[in-house]
Amino acid sequence: MNLKLFGKNTVIYAIGNVGLRAASFLLIPLYAYSLSVSDYGLLAILLITVQVMLIFMNMGMATTLLRFTKEYEDNNQIKYLLGTTTFASFIAGVIVTCISFLFLLPFFRGVLHTEDVHKFIILTCSAALAQSLTAHIMSYYRARNEAVKFMITGISAAVLLFIANFILLYIFNMGITGALIAYTATYIVILLFVSFDVFSKTGIGISVSLMPKLFRFGFPLVFSMSGQFIMGGASIYFLSYFVGLEVVAIYSLGYKLAQILVITIILPFSLAFQPFVFADVHNSDIKEKISRLLTYLVLAITFMSLCILLGSRILLPLIAPPEYSSAYLVILLLLPGMAFIGMQYFGETLLSAVQKTHIIGFTVSICAIFSVILNCTLIPVLGWYGAVIACNVSFILSGSALSFVGIRKFPVPIEWKRICIAGGIIISFFVLVFIVRDINLILFSVVALSAALGSILILSSFRFFYNNEKVAIKNLILRLR
Repeated sequence: MNLKLFGKNTVIYAIGNVGLRAASFLLIPLYAYSLSVSDYGLLAILLITVQVMLIFMNMGMATTLLRFTKEYEDNNQIKYLLGTTTFASFIAGVIVTCISFLFLLPFFRGVLHTEDVHKFIILTCSAALAQSLTAHIMSYYRARNEAVKFMITGISAAVLLFIANFILLYIFNMGITGALIAYTATYIVILLFVSFDVFSKTGIGISVSLMPKLFRFGFPLVFSMSGQFIMGGASIYFLSYFVGLEVVAIYSLGYKLAQILVITIILPFSLAFQPFVFADVHNSDIKEKISRLLTYLVLAITFMSLCILLGSRILLPLIAPPEYSSAYLVILLLLPGMAFIGMQYFGETLLSAVQKTHIIGFTVSICAIFSVILNCTLIPVLGWYGAVIACNVSFILSGSALSFVGIRKFPVPIEWKRICIAGGIIISFFVLVFIVRDINLILFSVVALSAALGSILILSSFRFFYNNEKVAIKNLILRLR
C-alpha cells in the first residue's frame, strides 16, 4: 500500500467514523433538553459502561482478525479465523453479562445512585454485545482495505441511531430506557446486514486448535484497551461517587466534545495505519513511510485542536442549556491528553507489528493504575479538575512510553525537527486560547483565525514541507476547486 492509498483510506475512514459518531453528538441537545441534568449524568455513566464492556466482550479479537487476515487468506483459511474470533467474542459477551448480574450489582447501585439497576444492566449488556459483534465483523472491511463499505456502514448506523432515539425519547418520552433500547436495536440491525455481507462471501467455521494462538495475541490487548479506558472514562465513575451526577453531566459533555479530536483525526489514522503497517511490515521502505506519517499525524492534530476550540466555543451555547457552560474549560484542558492518544496508537501499532502485545498490556496497565491513584487522590479535593489532571497525566505517560518502546522494537527514523515545530505550534494554541477564553465570541474568533494564519506562515518560514509534499498540496487544492 502506498501513501496515496493510505491517505485516501484515512479520509474515507474519517467520514465513516465521523458518521458513526455523529449521532452521539446530534443527540447531545436531545439528551440535554429531554433529560434532567442528573438523568443525563446517569445515562452518561451507562454509555461509558457500554464502552467498558466492549473491551472485555471483544477480547482483542478485532485487532487479532486485522493482524492475521492476510496470512489466513493466503492459506484459504479465512473462514476459520473470522468464525473463531467472532465466536470467542460472543462467548466473552455472555460471560460479561453473567458477571455483571452475579457480582457487580452493589457497584452499579453505588455509581447509579438507585436500587433498581437490573433493567439498566440488561439493556447496557445487550447494547454492548450488539456493538461488539458489529465492530468486530466490520474489522474485516479494514483488513481488506474496503474503506467505502466501512464508511457506508458507519453512516447508516448513525442515521438509524438518531432516528430511533428521536422516536423513543421525543415522541414516546421513554427517557433513559428509550435511549438504551434505541442503541441496542440500531446495532442489532447493522449486525444482521454486516454479517450477511461478510459471511456470505467467506463462509464461517470454528477451529478449536486456532484459539490458543489467537488468545496469545489478542488477550494482552484487553489490558491495553481497559487501561486506556481507565485513563479516560473511569473518571466518570469517580466523579459520580465523590461529587455527584450533575458534575458528571458537565464533565462528560466536555469529554465527549474533546473526543472530536480522536474521532476525526486519531482514530481514522489508526484505522488506516494498522493495516498499512501489517500488510507491508517486511518491505524495505516501510520505516521511512511510517516516519512521514507520524509527522502528518502531529500536524493534523495541531490544526484540528484549534478547530475544536473555536467550534465548541460557538456551538456549546446552542446544544446545551447554560448550566453546561463550564464544559468549555473541560474541553480546553482535556485536549492535550487527547492528543497523546495518537502517540499511544502509533506505539501500539509498531509493537503489534512485531507481535509484542504483552508490552502494550503491561505498559498501559501500569499507567492505568497510576491514573486510578490520581483520581482517588485529586477528585475529592479538586472535583472535575482532578479528573482532568489524572486523564492528561496518564495519557501523556502511556503515549510517550509506548511510542518510545515501539520505536526501539521497530526502529523508525523520526523527523524530529518537523515534529518539534508542529508541537510548538499546538502548545502555543492551547496557551493562547486559555488566556483569551473569556473574551466575546467575535474577538475570540478573530484571535483564533489569526493564530491559524500565523502558524501557516511559521511552517512556510521554516520550510516545513518537502517539495513533493508542496506539489501534492497544490494538486489537492486544484482538485477541490
